[in-house]
Amino acid sequence: MYPIILTCGTPHSYTSMTSKFLQDNGGYCDDNWDNPKFHLPYSRFESKEIQEFVYARKNFKKHDLTEFFKGLPTDKIVTIKAPLLINFVNELSEFTDREIKVVFVFRNPQDIILSSIDKKNKGFIYYFERLAFNYQAMVDCKFPVFPLVAEKLLLKDEHVAKSLLEYCGLYKGEINFSSIKTKEVKKRNTSFLDFRFSNFFWKRLARFFMVYEVEDEAKNK
Repeated sequence: MYPIILTCGTPHSYTSMTSKFLQDNGGYCDDNWDNPKFHLPYSRFESKEIQEFVYARKNFKKHDLTEFFKGLPTDKIVTIKAPLLINFVNELSEFTDREIKVVFVFRNPQDIILSSIDKKNKGFIYYFERLAFNYQAMVDCKFPVFPLVAEKLLLKDEHVAKSLLEYCGLYKGEINFSSIKTKEVKKRNTSFLDFRFSNFFWKRLARFFMVYEVEDEAKNK
């Protein structure tokens, strides 16, 4: 019996790209679903049943997946994607005793937060907290976890791609990169000097706002 591979991660961290890459290299998912609630210019390659489970659990409702897992083919490596499933992943052992492996996709946190704010229009703290909670859920996951740096896959790093496919049991000697669009990766020529300057700038900016907050409080007394 082949394992079930779960692709998870914070939304906007290239989990869709990773899911498509695994399917292009032999992964199987028979209920790919683009939620009509979201109008996006790309396919999400998410499992409908697993996403409905996530939505139910987010609202503190039950959703039994026993029949879903029973219906999955045992002669195929099933690859299922649902980013926020990581928060409830340990519950899946209640529905199946089949081997489960997790791929947790990382992306530069700055890009995740900016992409999320641009698409959802919520504040920085909301997305920062979501990043922190998803990371902790990954740490607490009781299944094997492969931490994938999305930018490495975007740049078609063969060593990373091969390691990922071997972990999933999908490596057949060749790697299909056809769905990877390298031009989408954000180029950064970073250095420690850049970091120190940025750190210096933000510290001064934060202090500037703190001074004004203290002055406003003093005026209100």
